[in-house]
Amino acid sequence: MLAVGDGPLTGRSGTLIAGRFLVWGEGQKRAQGRQQLWLDTRPDTPPPPLEKIPASVMAYLKLFHLAQQVPRPYAYLTSEQTGLAATVLLLDSAPIAVRLHPQTVAEKGPPPGQGKIEAAILPSLAQRWPEGSPLQQLNWLRQVAALWPTLIEEHLATTLLELDDLRVDGALLRLTTLVADDPSPTLVQLSQRWQSLVATAQPQVRPYLSWLCKALKEGKLASDQELVAELEGAIHTLAQGLSATVDWAADTDQGPTRDRNEDACYPENDPRQQRLPSSADSIDTLPLLLVCDGIGGHEQGSVASQTAIKLLQQELEPLTQQDYPSPGAIAQRLRQALILANDAISARNNDENRSARARMGTTVVVALVHFPYVSIAHIGDSRAYRISPYTCYQITVDDDVASREAQMGYALYSEAVQLPSGGALIQALGISDSGMLYPSVQHLLLDDPMVLLLCSDGLSDYDRVEILAPHLVTPLITASGPLSPVVAALIQHANRLNGHDNVTVGLMRFMPQIGPLPTLPAGSLRQADKIIPSILEGSPLAGDAAVTPSTRLVAPASPVDPTPAPRRSGFPWVPFLGGVGVVLAALAGVGLALNRSSSEPVAFRPMALSGLVPALAGRPLPEAALAAIVEIAVGSFWQSAPPLSATGNSELLQLGQQPALSTAAGETRAVATGSVLRVVSRQTTADNVEWVRLRVCSIPSGESLDQQPQETNQPPSALPTAPNLGQRLLAPGEEGWVQTRQIYGAGALLKLVTPAQAGRCTP
Repeated sequence: MLAVGDGPLTGRSGTLIAGRFLVWGEGQKRAQGRQQLWLDTRPDTPPPPLEKIPASVMAYLKLFHLAQQVPRPYAYLTSEQTGLAATVLLLDSAPIAVRLHPQTVAEKGPPPGQGKIEAAILPSLAQRWPEGSPLQQLNWLRQVAALWPTLIEEHLATTLLELDDLRVDGALLRLTTLVADDPSPTLVQLSQRWQSLVATAQPQVRPYLSWLCKALKEGKLASDQELVAELEGAIHTLAQGLSATVDWAADTDQGPTRDRNEDACYPENDPRQQRLPSSADSIDTLPLLLVCDGIGGHEQGSVASQTAIKLLQQELEPLTQQDYPSPGAIAQRLRQALILANDAISARNNDENRSARARMGTTVVVALVHFPYVSIAHIGDSRAYRISPYTCYQITVDDDVASREAQMGYALYSEAVQLPSGGALIQALGISDSGMLYPSVQHLLLDDPMVLLLCSDGLSDYDRVEILAPHLVTPLITASGPLSPVVAALIQHANRLNGHDNVTVGLMRFMPQIGPLPTLPAGSLRQADKIIPSILEGSPLAGDAAVTPSTRLVAPASPVDPTPAPRRSGFPWVPFLGGVGVVLAALAGVGLALNRSSSEPVAFRPMALSGLVPALAGRPLPEAALAAIVEIAVGSFWQSAPPLSATGNSELLQLGQQPALSTAAGETRAVATGSVLRVVSRQTTADNVEWVRLRVCSIPSGESLDQQPQETNQPPSALPTAPNLGQRLLAPGEEGWVQTRQIYGAGALLKLVTPAQAGRCTP
């Protein structure tokens, strides 16, 4: 780990500090020796606890959700504890490169987890910049731009101006230490720092970067959202010269101590390979990797995991590369698929009258490739790791009590994980209603060789991935060998070293090849259909959450059941609506913001949006965005997604019987939230009001149009928040008129529509 001192660190290599921390070597010689590499020789013993968390440590905890970019505070040691003149902050998951000693590699003798290793801090952006590829250079700057609003909010954006403290791991940019703002920097200052990189930029991107810096300086790009959109557009253009070979494999094992396997994966014991982008006449589906870990033991946790695998496969596998979905559209599709799986498992729990700890559920982690990105979504504590030639980083944040305590700034994660309830889950599929489900989605650009490792906690417990990966997984990055033997080896070692749980492992390897790249012009590369997702989603980083703070669940402090029910791995879990469920219910009431990069609370309803354009009501939009979305094409599909008003009540999308409603009264009917509609025709009335006629294609799964009415002979709304519970809801196949502007306020364009969604509107 990285030791950072508030003064020079004088410990020499080989010195033991505080009776347990071994000085391994110098981190970097600049800053007067304030950084060194230390090794904890007693990782099984909790580090010294903190009575009060210092402000310098709190800064890292506030960014805990940025697992890919920001190190995690491990311990804080006073000068009295270290015997040094400086106070020391130890950072775990720091930007440190690790490799096996050449002698260890040559001997091939020591088993995984043993043998000599070497470590050093990753090279800085300033060092790597001149030799980076054009796509890498744009990708690094995009990550800086995407982190900018979050760090501005936390008064830490000065960190992004320190090019020597920005570390490079292939395509991934990582922060070394955090620097407090005094005062907060501006985008103009950022452009001035970037200007120093233009001269050594690759020829293909140099004219564009020169223009970009000038546009920032002159205020033509006045917001971080516009800056991210510009860089996303440039990357989209440049990625036309990129291709990649993707292969993936997964398997699951019962383990030596369990009498059943509650884990599940896809594709199980069926390795696959695909070349991307696909040829014009290819109908290849998108590469998909799934890992689930069932919860419930004798209460059918295996049913939950198998159900989730089946439904997610059905929802996601039919997507093809020919759809060329944007990262924003894929994120919405992933969330929708997860919510559908949650609804199915939750419905079975309800049908079988399961409550509290008897409810079955499952964790899930998903990797879906849509060139040139791979998207990772997860719920629970099944994990995803990004493995490069010299690093292994966990890129998901567990949905457990320990992570929540750290995110809220109540304790270091290394302390919180030792709590009796530290491993208790705070969300999983199937445990509660979808309105209380908060999936996390992020995206990685496929511009460097890497391996994604997805696994259940049967492997990840006790840091087994970090121990085994350099020996077993890293060699896959430079070799063309099959993945299945490595999957089997990881399972074997997990059973030997842990052995307390079922084990599931999935590997996905990316080997990019860069062909001739176009030279970007000195001007804007934004396209209306590309910029919309980034501008309109809750986070300005929607185009690529590899550089985006993922949507994380941050729960307030609350009492936790001191005797939680046993989980599948011996750790406790806290069910929704039972223990922490009360906490989650409180979240909806207080409107807790889930994404630090957005000033608005984020909420997921029973049917998540899956289109390019989310509901727009209540959000001021740039003129460019409005100009890009005013056309509502006949034949296009939309989803009813009423926004939450200031009072928290939903407003239903209302359809009338004729376009003359602006001058004459007519019957109106409500559309159930989540209904899929198709534009049948358009018309402009004499008073210059634009109308469109919509047909209801389908309604959300589980919704009913024939509940007991409150008014005689009239079915009620399926929504408890409807303003008129006796108002009739439109059924699939029925049609009505609505003003164009109302669709923007309570509808979302769907670019990807499944046959089930198309329903009564199938051509």
